[in-house]
Amino acid sequence: MLLKNHFQNLKKEYSHYTFSNIAFDSSKVRKNYIFFAIKGNIHDGHSYISDAIKKGAKIIIHEKKFNGIKNGILFLYSKNVRKKLAEFSFTINKLIPKNLIAVTGTNGKSSVADFYFQILKLNNINVASIGTLGVKTNNSLLKLPNTTIDPLSLSQILKNLKKQKIDNVILEASSHGLFQNRLDGLKFESGIFTNLSHDHLDYHKTMKNYLKAKLYLFQNLLNKNSKVVIDQSIPQNKIIKKICKKNLLSLNTISDNDKKAKIKIDNSYYDGDHQIVELKIKNKKYKLKINLIGKIQIKNLLMAIIVAENSKLPLDKIIRCIPKIKSINGRLENIGKIHNKSKVILDYAHTPDALKTVLVNIKDQFPNKMISIVFGCGGNRDKFKRPLMGRIADQYCDKIYLTDDNPRNENPNLIRKNIKKGIKKKNFFEIKERKKAIDQAINDLKTGEILLVAGKGHEETQTYKNNEKFFSDRKIILSSINKKNKNLSQNIKINIISEQSNTKLKLNKLKINKAVINSKEVKKDDIFFTLKGKKNDAHNYLNEVFKSKASMAIVNKIQKKPKKTKQIKVKETLNFLSKSASIFRDNIDTNIVAITGSSGKTSLKDLLGFTLSKIDKTSFSRNSFNNKFGVPLSLFNIDQNDKYGVLEVGMDKKGEIDFLSKIIKPNVAVITNISYAHIKNFKNIFGIAAAKGEIISNVKKDGSIILNHDDKFFKYHNDLAQKNNLRIVTFSTNKKSANIYLKKLIKKNNKYQLVVKVNEKENKFYVSNNFKNLISNILCAIAVMSVYFDVSKLNQNMFKNIKNTEGRGDYKKIKIKNKIINLIDESYNSNPLSLNSSLANFDKININKKRKHIILGDMLELGKFSKKLHKEATKQINKISINKVNVIGKHILETYKKINKSNKGKILKNDSDLTDLILNDLQNGDYLMVKGSNSTGLFNYISKLKRKHTHAL
Repeated sequence: MLLKNHFQNLKKEYSHYTFSNIAFDSSKVRKNYIFFAIKGNIHDGHSYISDAIKKGAKIIIHEKKFNGIKNGILFLYSKNVRKKLAEFSFTINKLIPKNLIAVTGTNGKSSVADFYFQILKLNNINVASIGTLGVKTNNSLLKLPNTTIDPLSLSQILKNLKKQKIDNVILEASSHGLFQNRLDGLKFESGIFTNLSHDHLDYHKTMKNYLKAKLYLFQNLLNKNSKVVIDQSIPQNKIIKKICKKNLLSLNTISDNDKKAKIKIDNSYYDGDHQIVELKIKNKKYKLKINLIGKIQIKNLLMAIIVAENSKLPLDKIIRCIPKIKSINGRLENIGKIHNKSKVILDYAHTPDALKTVLVNIKDQFPNKMISIVFGCGGNRDKFKRPLMGRIADQYCDKIYLTDDNPRNENPNLIRKNIKKGIKKKNFFEIKERKKAIDQAINDLKTGEILLVAGKGHEETQTYKNNEKFFSDRKIILSSINKKNKNLSQNIKINIISEQSNTKLKLNKLKINKAVINSKEVKKDDIFFTLKGKKNDAHNYLNEVFKSKASMAIVNKIQKKPKKTKQIKVKETLNFLSKSASIFRDNIDTNIVAITGSSGKTSLKDLLGFTLSKIDKTSFSRNSFNNKFGVPLSLFNIDQNDKYGVLEVGMDKKGEIDFLSKIIKPNVAVITNISYAHIKNFKNIFGIAAAKGEIISNVKKDGSIILNHDDKFFKYHNDLAQKNNLRIVTFSTNKKSANIYLKKLIKKNNKYQLVVKVNEKENKFYVSNNFKNLISNILCAIAVMSVYFDVSKLNQNMFKNIKNTEGRGDYKKIKIKNKIINLIDESYNSNPLSLNSSLANFDKININKKRKHIILGDMLELGKFSKKLHKEATKQINKISINKVNVIGKHILETYKKINKSNKGKILKNDSDLTDLILNDLQNGDYLMVKGSNSTGLFNYISKLKRKHTHAL
């Protein structure tokens, strides 16, 4: 090779010189080589010139100001020998891949490079990445000593990749590599700048110098019209924009707010271990499900998407493969699976900013989780960052395990001492052996807790002085998890009970079917929570419980009998149940819908639970399990693998919904309506609205609230939801401004067609009747479903066979002696709103010349408003077509007084009067609606009647 073709401004008398190859290591010099004498941090190449000459070097490029021939050897001066070496390395190699991409920045380089690699590989395109993780191709992995290796080795790697027909190569450009000109001589099609933060100041001395090293890529190593990719939110954004303008580079940005950005992030939120990201690219919207931990990974991935498209891969193909993208080795990587749903995350974070970023991202994705950390700092590196990293761990972690990283030639005790200057937390353990620290930290993990093992990530060695030994955080983590799992149950509920009660149980042998508080309902393998009430103490029924083969009982006091039973003593069983249910909720991926409101909660809960069950695994609470006992019990009884859970939340007074919804932490909350139910404990109806609104503040972050646009407290709840940054979905039977509203209701033979507008799109569903409360519940259910599905794809008949919940408008023909009575059972509850709805529904029934009768009981828990509200109920009664209104109870007499005289039936006093009315006053084929609050006893009476318990009559 002619020297003049590779050395600029070479004197004419040296233009005939040739060389066979190049080297900067004298031991690798051969005949007719050029030797580059590089002055390094440890060794000075000038000291090895004579060795190189002995090996056959004919040309020496050095930093001493001498040009000429000495003893037959040509010496050429260069003020930057490293730069010359790089330029020679890449110009003597004619085989360079066409599409070279460089990514630089303090953090995220490896992630961007690997995501780009994965995108192309998933699309069956030959690709390679070069950096911290080594040289990766579609079929192989070659480990490297540095992030940016020496140019001679890099040149050879690029040559080999080209021979393998790999033209798409992304490489990590470190600040050391750029500053030492290791990439000079290459020209890149794309350059990516991730971010800049405190690192490598032992080498660069100042942040200004550190940034200057990074910017060298964009100022000197990109082709004209090359693409530059940045996150618009970083402080260096303006500097890079100026460089792009000066050097005629094309700028591609990622932004949360700039419409002109290449990729605009419209929204992002978490879905368990996943993330949902809504993007706008080229005015087209995309919704991606990403299997990565940490929002920081999103921007790394989006940068990879941009350069993948710049590599001429169609965008639709890129988007299709995104759900398959995996985290890379040692970068926010979730390692293994622990039966108690705790997590171990491995990350390479070894700088203050990286550690803070990782911890902030983990806390953001997994709020309210206890976070532990195992970490240390490397020796012979930036000492200033050590107390900073200690302070960051102290600020963001609940428990700290301080250990060794790579001490190298420093005293590890002194390194840890420097880190400890930033730590004040009492929950602190110093364990010098890294393996023991990881083992202990994993062993200590309770249900749902998170451990971050930071600093070494993908590395597989640990260095003490000059001794480098094999050491893999990953392998130790997996081994520790395996040991831990042997002492855990795969049923998370059993693990929670063991941890919360501090009881050592043989977890693998235990089973839990359901949690039960009623001894009469216990079945095999149920867990019984022994509650003590004002009248009854469930401890007295433990014999019955264990005869039914319950697996265990949670008790306040151990009972001597029955013997040899699994009784776990706790301080207070209801608190224990509530705490266990709350922990369980925090560690399942089930989408929880919590329903509250004054009327229709149970009917809506049953309807929604029934329809969601047609789509995926769903649990929903029984009957009206909506109080301090029923809510935690229903929550704990959700299957940990359920996709959906539907719970009802009731209240008698202020603060109860807040308490219960803090346990539930719903993804979606529903407020059906506000009326005077339970008004006795409030000054006015606004107090009820405020109490129901307590649920809003406890909806999970990025959650949704479903509101009834027809309710008079809609604006109040809507404003509350906006303050809490919830997604608001509204439904209405008539308001077009609602997201979901009823456009038309069409009678078709023996069914009705609902024409519903859902976010301006028309959808049709079939239902069995046109009752007001059923229609309202279906609109509300559609609103809930719109959060999770494309409603237009739902089956039109999914609501067709919905049956009313018992005691809430269910219909049954009752045969009594020789006559049939058409019974409409509304006996479970009554308040002004539900009474009006029931009367309106009853009025719609076509009786075919038969008669209509009503039995009304008291509306209870109305306090000082009782008399007024019972009187007002008469207005609705007098409007509808009805034959006789019969009443039973004290307060309902206020209603009876103002009923039209022709419609007045009997005043009933007891069950005997009810029986007499049904037997003697009702005729064959008559319709009877029964409505009253549960405490009146009407529900029990009618239930027996429906079950043909003749003694009820």
